[in-house]
Parts: sequence; structure tokens; C-alpha cells
Amino acid sequence: MASSKRIFLDPIHHDIVLDSNNRAENLTLKLIDTPEFQRLRRVHQFGISNLTFLGSEHSRFTHSVGVMHIASRLYSQLLEKAPSLEEYEPLILASALLHDVGHGPYSHVTEKIVGYNHEDWSRRIITENTGITKTLSSFDKQLPEQIASVLKKTFKPHFLSDIVSSQLDCDRFDYLLRDSYMSGTAYGLFALDRILASLEIDQPNDRLVVSGEKAQTAVEHYLFARYSMYASVYFHKKNLAARAQLGLLVKRARMLAGQLNFMDAPMHKWLMNEPLDVNEYLRLDDVALTYHIKRWMDDKDPILSDLASRLINRQLFKAVRLPVKTMEEAEAVQKRAAEILKKANFDPEFYLTTDSTGIRPYELYHPDNDNPQSNIMLRTANGQIKELSSLSPTVHALVKGQFASFWLIYPAEVADKLLPALEPVTIA
Repeated sequence: MASSKRIFLDPIHHDIVLDSNNRAENLTLKLIDTPEFQRLRRVHQFGISNLTFLGSEHSRFTHSVGVMHIASRLYSQLLEKAPSLEEYEPLILASALLHDVGHGPYSHVTEKIVGYNHEDWSRRIITENTGITKTLSSFDKQLPEQIASVLKKTFKPHFLSDIVSSQLDCDRFDYLLRDSYMSGTAYGLFALDRILASLEIDQPNDRLVVSGEKAQTAVEHYLFARYSMYASVYFHKKNLAARAQLGLLVKRARMLAGQLNFMDAPMHKWLMNEPLDVNEYLRLDDVALTYHIKRWMDDKDPILSDLASRLINRQLFKAVRLPVKTMEEAEAVQKRAAEILKKANFDPEFYLTTDSTGIRPYELYHPDNDNPQSNIMLRTANGQIKELSSLSPTVHALVKGQFASFWLIYPAEVADKLLPALEPVTIA
């Protein structure tokens, strides 16, 4: 007899076991097998960071399965104290699994460059006549809209959204551990088991809270792990350079859109911010964009051809941290640098840029923000529920700290000419 269980071997969570005899897990298995979810195998979780970190070849597929697994663990733990949660198991697992299904080529990298919202596309793929929509609707006709509501944080009870997207969510739990492991670093490690065991439902306020002061240290460690990953991995200078080069390449491709030697219809619409239907969007992935870039290596435009060749062959620009405090100051430096690049026969519009980095690993709730996030609340020994930074001097420092940096990014060939003219600058 065929086994009802399917095992996914994962380097982070080890055996992820799904049983088709469980209704929610059977739904999850069917969702994993849809073409829309399989597409995530062709979307790097880590953008183009594989140009910087040797092992960072993992995909949105592996991350999404990992998030679902952590959500399943958290659901089981919460269920012990809240049996009524059982009716939400399919919604929790499916929401966790599908939260990133709308990511485009190179994930967050092109989201910033091209200017689209992967969360909007996730909701569309879940609700607009796709294989995922049909699979969800055959289970429960209301499920597609319910998942979209969870992802949009409008579903009640609200704490279900916190499981997928909050300051302490299964998404961040997985990507910190996974990205840390795959990048060959230890910056993102934290006590996942301890944090999961400490989470409980605050029913009167419809939210998740950390229970027990002993868990405070584990949460502090998690927040510092997030800060360390951004400071040392996500904002690594080679990462910044690669992302900047891709941005300049896209800028040139947009300028030449009607004259390029190759660009198919979905890619043209996406790069030019023209409306796409869901089927067109689903044709976009890392493979499609990389193929276009490889074709552009042979384009008649010398700038596009050069930028494409540099990216494909990992001839990365230099990124220098500037001793400035504002973007205006950074742009003033860029203006001086542009004159030097012109003399070196580089068009500064496509070979020079600035970037800014900065992360607070724990942002307090701001109801006036477009996408407010929940505070991390901790239940103390006497039963009071307080916001974490009011109890922790270390977290308070993270909230109040200033972490902005500004970078100048340019071709390596002009480094000797550029740096002396920009002194004093600090090389990252």
C-alpha cells in the first residue's frame, strides 16, 4: 500500500512530514503540486545574493514550505490551550505556504527596481482563476478570499495574520535561519523552539504575545540576529553593488524597450509597468529574466551589452560607504563623481549610483503607517502584558538607534581615479 505521508528533506527543519489523511495537510500537498507554486523553484529566495555568497542558491519554494512547517508547529502548540483553533488549520497552513507566491524575478531586488508589490500579486494568484484558486475553492469556496484577507491583515481573528506576518512571524523565523545557513554564516541563528513555546493567544486583544519573562532573552537574541543578518549579509557591499548593477541594466533596457534585439511581451509589460494579467505574470521568473539579460549581451547598444555582460559574468561594481548623514549629501558626492566618470568615458547615468541602507530590527507599531506592524508584547510573571522595549533596555536601544548608511557604487576600473577625489571616504 502507498504511504499517506510525504516527506520533504530540508536542511533547516530536517524531515517535513505531510499526511494526506489530514485534511489541512492534504490541501497543502495539492497546493505544492500546482504549477503556480512550483514556479517558486525558479525564483531565488535571496535575490542575486548568490553572486556574493557561494551557497545562496535556495528558492522561494523551499522557504515557503519552511514557513508552512513552522506555522504548523505553532498551530499545534497553540491548539493545546485553544481547541477552537482547529477550524482554522487549513487557513493557517495555506496562508503560510502561499504568502510569497506572488514574488517576481530575483524576489525583493526587482520589486524595488521595477516598482511592483509582490503581496498584491500573491493575492491575485490566490483569487484569480489559477490552479491555486481552483484547488482552494474545491476545498472551501470561501478559502481563497479568506487567505487573501489573512495576508492583507483584515481577517478576524487578527492573530491568524500575526502567525504569517508580524514582528514575530513564521516568515521571519524561516528566512533568518535559512538565509544564515545558506550564506555560510551564523548571524541569523536564534532559539526558534524557545520562542515558539512561549507564544500564546491574548484573546481579549486578539493578538499573539510572548508568555514568560524567561522568553525575553530568546526574543532579544532573535532581534539581534535579524539586525546582524541585515548588517552583514543582506546589506553586504557586494550585494549592494550587484543590485545596483541590475537596476542600472533595467533602466537602460527601459530606455531602449522598443529597439532591443529581444524582449518578449510579458517581460516588456513588466519592465515598463504596463498592466499584466495573472497568466502573463506567472511566466516571469529568474530563468526568464536571466535569459533576457543573456540575450542583451549581444545587443547592438554598447551600454546595455556591457552592463548585461558584467552581471552575467560577475564583474561587479565597487560599493563605498560615504561619510555623510543624508541622501542629499550622498547625491552631492555622486555629482562630483559623475564628472570623473565622464572623463573616463563612462556614462554616469548608467555606471554610477547611490544607495542607502538602514534597518531597525524591531519597529514599534505606528497606526499612521500604510503597513503597520504589531508590537511584540510580553506577559510578565504577574500577568501584565507590556510592550517589549519598555521591559528591555537592549531592545529599547534597537528601537532608538540610527542605522542609516549611504553608498556610492561605480565600476572598479575608475576606483583609482575616483577615490582620491572623494577623500575622506571609508571603504566598507
